[in-house]
Amino acid sequence: MVARLRPLLPLIAVTMLLGIAWTLADWQRLSRVMLPDTDDAMRLQQIRDWIAGQGFADVSQHRLAGGLAMHWSRIGDVVPAAVILLVRPFTGTTAAEIAAVVLWPLVQFAALLVLIRDLTQRLAPSAGMTAAVLIALAYPASSLFLPGRIDHHALQLLLVLVQLRALLAAPGYASGAVIGGAVAMGAAIGLETLPFAIVTSGIVVVERLRGDGRRQAGFGLALAGGLVVLLPMTGTGGVCDTVQPLLPYAAAGGLALAALARIDRHRLALLLVAGGALVLLAWPVATACLSGPYGTVDPLVARLWLARVGEAQPLLSASPAIAIGYAGLMIAGLIATLLHIRRGGRGWWLLLAYQATAFAITLFQLRGAYVGAALAVVPIAAWLAEARAHGRTAVVLSLWIAGAGIGYPLAAGFAAPKVALAATGIDCSDAGMIDRLAALPPGRVMTGIDAGSYILAGTAHSVIAAPYHRNNAGNAAMYRFFLGSPSEAERIARRWNVRYVALCPGMFGGMRPPAGSIGAGAVPSWLHPLDRSRTLFRVKVPQG
Repeated sequence: MVARLRPLLPLIAVTMLLGIAWTLADWQRLSRVMLPDTDDAMRLQQIRDWIAGQGFADVSQHRLAGGLAMHWSRIGDVVPAAVILLVRPFTGTTAAEIAAVVLWPLVQFAALLVLIRDLTQRLAPSAGMTAAVLIALAYPASSLFLPGRIDHHALQLLLVLVQLRALLAAPGYASGAVIGGAVAMGAAIGLETLPFAIVTSGIVVVERLRGDGRRQAGFGLALAGGLVVLLPMTGTGGVCDTVQPLLPYAAAGGLALAALARIDRHRLALLLVAGGALVLLAWPVATACLSGPYGTVDPLVARLWLARVGEAQPLLSASPAIAIGYAGLMIAGLIATLLHIRRGGRGWWLLLAYQATAFAITLFQLRGAYVGAALAVVPIAAWLAEARAHGRTAVVLSLWIAGAGIGYPLAAGFAAPKVALAATGIDCSDAGMIDRLAALPPGRVMTGIDAGSYILAGTAHSVIAAPYHRNNAGNAAMYRFFLGSPSEAERIARRWNVRYVALCPGMFGGMRPPAGSIGAGAVPSWLHPLDRSRTLFRVKVPQG
């Protein structure tokens, strides 16, 4: 046992050292349980609601826009909730929550180090530890594992790496089951990683057409079984946001793959027939998603909010600084892999398939760069190890610079934290505003979209707007309240039973609100200022 743990000790030490440094760097906010991203704050509130008695299958946020069915899974809630429940009797609630939001990202970061090291060693045996060092610098991937980052994106990235790692293992039922389980869990968490799941499934099927079917059998059974077992933990909100509507077809597809794995004659023909039948059956459900999950977003909300969400922007539409910061390391990694492929090797082709998928996603949404940056360190570390072995000092230095992902946003003129802040567009969520709101009797708050999650997590108030594309009605009402005429704002305040209004700079990005609107500073008689800066108001119109 000790011998097996010994290779992990350096990775555990790196995790602890970086975890302490990262925690201390952001302690001012973490000590108040103010988390780095709006999704982290919403995840924490979802965990609190569950611990307080909200149903396991009910992932709705009942204080958002009168009650919004979130499309998130309970899977990401389990470990932080367990930490809170275990620690709370000894430390109290606040300290337990701090422990949870610090420990859970760091546990996942340790898993990231292990996966990247093992992946790299499969392709370049002497480069594993180099890759583990590079992944700590692999912006933007590394930003998902900072203390406080408890949303589901880090877990999704890990599951993609698990799929690739298992594909590099010897074919068999065990590796197939690991791949199928990882795909099932990724689908249950959300559909963002669906392109990688498709690539994984395609690789498994192509392998079966060329050899024995043990891996495909294990994959199919684990996929079908995993989806069924995880069904109670999947989100329910939004046809195009969760796997639930497609789950029967996906599970049937897994069982079909398992069955076909045992048939040697006419394998391709039978596969095409089974696949075609599933497509025909699932098509009526799938057609609703042809426009993507954002297809139903109110045009006003899409123009004023969604177009400003950094990670949802297409690569070529983002500013050069953000594009370089997000995609620089990924592109360097793609080039490095292509150079390895010139020498041959099945493993490098597998890696390229996932890197190319990440790059294709990034062309449409920058969030694809998370996986792309993580995978990039593998080929760069391999070249680094080779250059170091041959004593090529200049090449080694150049590769360290190319492989340090944090250098790309710096070179583009932005430090990584500034890039992340620009992407979220946080407003009205500073500690001072949260404290002032928390001191007021509970009521419904009208304020900017990005503040919504922080107000839910930091106060007892409810909110109308928050950064979730399914909150069409609430987000549209917010913009019309602040950008329309005071009379329209009054009607909206009555309809939504607004009790407080918070007005902060930056709520509308670079847009200048129309003259005479509340967003431009107009204060109609039914708004009573609660502070000298006129950023917080009580609504005096009759409600209902």
